[in-house]
Amino acid sequence: MTFTFVHVVKRRIAIAIALALTLGSSIDLSAQAQSRGAKSFLWKVQSGPRVMYLAGSVHALSADVYPLNPAFEQAFAASDTLVEEISLEQSGILSLAPMLLTKAMYQDGRTFDKVVSKETADLVAAHLKSSPLSLELIRPMKPWMVMLMLSAMQIQQAGFDPSLGLDQHFFDKATKAGKTLVALETAEYQIDRFDTMPVALQEQLLRSTLDELTTQSKELGSTVAAWQRGDAAAIERGVLGSFKKYPGAYQSLIVERNNNWMPQLEKCLARTTPCMVVVGAAHLVGPDGLLTLLQRKGYRVEQQ
Repeated sequence: MTFTFVHVVKRRIAIAIALALTLGSSIDLSAQAQSRGAKSFLWKVQSGPRVMYLAGSVHALSADVYPLNPAFEQAFAASDTLVEEISLEQSGILSLAPMLLTKAMYQDGRTFDKVVSKETADLVAAHLKSSPLSLELIRPMKPWMVMLMLSAMQIQQAGFDPSLGLDQHFFDKATKAGKTLVALETAEYQIDRFDTMPVALQEQLLRSTLDELTTQSKELGSTVAAWQRGDAAAIERGVLGSFKKYPGAYQSLIVERNNNWMPQLEKCLARTTPCMVVVGAAHLVGPDGLLTLLQRKGYRVEQQ
């Protein structure tokens, strides 16, 4: 199952826990896309003379995706405020480790292999034989954390790096330039989106992840290629399509968060100077996406 929030417990565990709907690829299409004058995964939103730039992020990328389509850098240069899902400054592994240990690990003596079905436990054990993780290491983990760990390994092995993600790229630039930084939510809130899921749904998502690990690298390459050419329809089909069997997860991970973010986005549109908003690409598309929500409120939306 290909998700929008990334899943790499590496440099930034909060982005990992944000569940990757879109991730990076080693396919170098950026120069080709720019030479054709292709659109980017960036939209200019207007309320009269007021402007906001809304970028769909890929949370983990490879170095050859850079330089970006110039539209991204132009939007950043025009904005004095950067708005992202969480504060990357406060999302380091040392800061988040105590909270993760509390939320991602069972505290009552239960273990992963006793919570999920024997079939699921056996499938995970079989997969771990070819990985650096041991069964003993994951036994205290809840199913959602096991899912994220397995996906994280696959993504890292494919050469994708969260330190090269679009959100990190612009966070670093904004910090260096002294621009205002705003977070839409906290890392704890993102983690709770998983931790509050029923165990049965956690196991379903884990099984889906196990089924797709062998094809994940190819699918991620296709996803990032669509992202680079600004193909919102392809992102909607490929990414949101993964949620069709899991309406509860879709509601919690996409719909609720999009609705929660809308007041902050409207505050940006009330400002006299532009904001640049960078959130996971899956949050922009589809009938419940931010682009649709903004258009319904009468804002003008134009892809860049």
